[in-house]
Amino acid sequence: MTHKKSFIKCKPQTAQSGVTLVELLVALSITGIFSLTLYGFLFLHRNVLTAEEIRISVRENSRLALDFMTRELRQAGARPVSTGGCISFQRLTVAEAQRVTMQYDFRGDLSGLPPDGCPDDPSERVVYLYGEDTQAILRATGRLGRPQPFINDVPPGGFLLQYFDRNRSRLTPPLEAPERAAVHAIEVSIRTSQPHPNPLIVEPISTELRSLVFLPNPPS
Repeated sequence: MTHKKSFIKCKPQTAQSGVTLVELLVALSITGIFSLTLYGFLFLHRNVLTAEEIRISVRENSRLALDFMTRELRQAGARPVSTGGCISFQRLTVAEAQRVTMQYDFRGDLSGLPPDGCPDDPSERVVYLYGEDTQAILRATGRLGRPQPFINDVPPGGFLLQYFDRNRSRLTPPLEAPERAAVHAIEVSIRTSQPHPNPLIVEPISTELRSLVFLPNPPS
């Protein structure tokens, strides 16, 4: 009686395919570092662009406000109509370091009426002043006109008026009537600032502009 031998064939083991836990952790670490670097670059680039936009806006707003104000100051005492009498007329009724009140003939007694040759009507009075509570330069017209914001983002000390006579001597404000009559030029300084978009930078974005205004018809 013969016995047949049975053989069990075993398949050879092959290397398992896939990613080990260590390899996965390394890949995730590299991806995280790359993502953080990219995010940091984008964040920095965004702050740079935002800061430049704020810098341009601050400079342009200051320039527009200064140009408008200096053009109006040049009109102080102007009389487009030669006829008509003016008694005790003053070009400047207030001259302080952060406040100036001027008059010029651009309308009649009431709003809408043509100039009458005398710039002392109540509606012809223009005031520029600094508002500490709002940190803005305000403008008002007329004796009872309510000051309205003219330019914002002006820090304390960011609005300064300096007065000079015909000899270029500086007059110390506040000026009395004789000194106001002797004013030949006014230097206007406007500084505006806004917080930097990067919270790590404490210093704000600021710009300061100056302009020297010569008043018309200076006293002899």
